[in-house]
Amino acid sequence: MSYHFLKPELGHHLASVDSTNEWIKDSQWAPGSWVIADEQTKGKGRGSNEWISLGDERIIFSGKIQLPSYDISLPLFSLFVSAALLKSILFFFPDLEGEISIKWPNDIYKGEKKIAGILIESEFHNGIYTVIIGMGLNIFGDGMPQNLNTKACYLLDEKPMEGLTERLTFQFMQEINSYLIHLMDQGQVLKELIWIENHSFLKDKAIETEWDSKMIRGKVLGFDEYGFLILLTERGEKIELMDTSPSFRVI
Repeated sequence: MSYHFLKPELGHHLASVDSTNEWIKDSQWAPGSWVIADEQTKGKGRGSNEWISLGDERIIFSGKIQLPSYDISLPLFSLFVSAALLKSILFFFPDLEGEISIKWPNDIYKGEKKIAGILIESEFHNGIYTVIIGMGLNIFGDGMPQNLNTKACYLLDEKPMEGLTERLTFQFMQEINSYLIHLMDQGQVLKELIWIENHSFLKDKAIETEWDSKMIRGKVLGFDEYGFLILLTERGEKIELMDTSPSFRVI
C-alpha cells in the first residue's frame, strides 16, 4: 500500500461551504485532494466546538490523505501537522520566530493568543487510515470580536501582499507531505520532536489537568515518540497525556 500524499493539482476552491472537512470526506474526492473556501458557515472544532474564521485574510483548508495504519500514531501526526503549519508561517515570516508557537495538541499561538486551529479526523478500513486534515488560520483583520479579544488574534498586524494565502497554502501542503515521509524514519521523528519541543507554547510550563479520574499538576517535559505530552507531576511521577481534558489549563 503506497501513501497518498496531498497533490497540488487535486485542489478545489469554494466560495462558501458548511464545512470543508465534511465536503472533502465525500468519496468522489480521491485521497490527495484538498479544498479551500472563502467562507465556512459551520466550521468544525474539536469535540462539539465550532471553528470561527476571522478577518479579511484567512485560510480555510481541508485535505485528504491515506496511509497504512501501522505507520502512524494519530496524536503524533496531529502534532506534525501543527509543526507543518508553523514551519510554513516561518518560511514567509522568519522574523516571527519566537513569537509563534505550537500549543499542544493542535493549535498555533502568537504570544498568548490563538491564530490557528487544526482538526484531524480519521476513518479506519482494512488496515488503512483515511485522514482528513482541517486547518483554519486567521492572517489579518481590522478588528476582533469583543468576546474573542483576549483569546484570539491575527498572524499579521498589516495587510499582506497579494497572493500570500495561496503561497502559504501550498507551502503547508508541502510541509505535510515532508512530515509523512518523516513518519517512516524513527531517527527523523526524534529530530522533529526536538524542533517541536523548542517551539512549544507549553515548554517548561506547569499545567493542571484531570488524569485517571483525579486532578494533577505538573511540569511539561516534552513529547514522546507517539506525540503524547510528558508531564512530571508534583509527586515526582512521570505520566503521558494523549489529549487535553476540559479541565486542562496552564498555571
